[in-house]
Amino acid sequence: MDPLEQLEVQLRALLQEKLNSPRFSVKCLNKQLAESGDMVVKIADPAWIGEDQPEAVFLDGEDRSWSLPVAREKISNLSISLFLNRPETYRTLITRWSDGTWQIAENRQNRKIHLTCDIDDGNCEQFSLTDLRVVSVRNVVKNLLILQGFQVLLEKPTEETVETLHVGLTRTGSGVNLLCGPVVTNGVTACEYIQKRANDMQLIAQHKYGLRVKDQARFQQMIASLGRSAAVVDLLESKASSPIDFRRDKNQSSKGAAFILYNFARLSVLFRTFEEKQRTGYYPELAPIETIDFGLLKEEDEWQLFWVYVAGFPAMLRQALGDGQLARVSPHVVLGFTSGLVICLSKYYRRVRILTENRDHMLPTIFARIYLLKSVYRVLSTLLDLLELEPVSQM
Repeated sequence: MDPLEQLEVQLRALLQEKLNSPRFSVKCLNKQLAESGDMVVKIADPAWIGEDQPEAVFLDGEDRSWSLPVAREKISNLSISLFLNRPETYRTLITRWSDGTWQIAENRQNRKIHLTCDIDDGNCEQFSLTDLRVVSVRNVVKNLLILQGFQVLLEKPTEETVETLHVGLTRTGSGVNLLCGPVVTNGVTACEYIQKRANDMQLIAQHKYGLRVKDQARFQQMIASLGRSAAVVDLLESKASSPIDFRRDKNQSSKGAAFILYNFARLSVLFRTFEEKQRTGYYPELAPIETIDFGLLKEEDEWQLFWVYVAGFPAMLRQALGDGQLARVSPHVVLGFTSGLVICLSKYYRRVRILTENRDHMLPTIFARIYLLKSVYRVLSTLLDLLELEPVSQM
């Protein structure tokens, strides 16, 4: 169980004990965190308003053994807003990312999923865009299941206890079906569409992001990869069951893939630059995490990036897998989360200079931000793996 999920369980147990109302919900917020809090408890019983409400529910020593500490709370009518201790939350979660003790996967090896698909991968050169969509959805589902600790079987099993999840265009007689809507085109094949996206991506890379070509062969290889990534992003943006109409240009934008991969490349370049400046002696070695003052991360964008997209990453995975209910699997959730992350990262990166001058009073902030962005980088790397988007180290 990840720390945020564990905190929710601990909160629910305390609420059951302390509140007169048995009906309530706990929700993690994702915007206006400074004003609204990081989590909110909604009380469903109007009678709770008229009763003697406690001045504090959580800040009476109960939170000392919780997975993440609460700094303050605000009680208003039928809601309790919770504001976490940000420095300690940064430290707890980044430490667990760094030392490998934050386990995303549950122990689900005893739950076996037979994953089937309408489309044969071996005939990809003849794919229609609908075929490519089915395969892309199947790949994301497979990667999600594996990451979350399920045992995925691609061959027909002999055991009777295995669950079946079928991804395709037609419903099968047994198991759960994840049906994909058709992709409507003007007769364009998947290969032709990928080439079109590659041409678009080349223009974006050179004119918008200023990519300089040094090695033509490697450049063309990268552009081909970007073209495939752009096509996959186009096909995963919508809910799998919804049809997609590619006959109009407004539905054929490569900006999503380019923006995702550009921001991944930004982080790659940032870390390479930092390491190079360490080698030359401009920056000292990165201080141990236990010495870092995460209270220096005062920007709201920093907390938004961390709370929503690092702390919230395991919850997104559970949502994408329907909380273990195969009939509710939603692979498009992964792409939506990825897009939100890079938008938040880009906004922060444009406004805040990370690698400032090597001065004693600046180094603690640089180190805190490097640790923050390393955790973001790890999440983004995992997202690209889930979506099977080939990363680029520079753009």
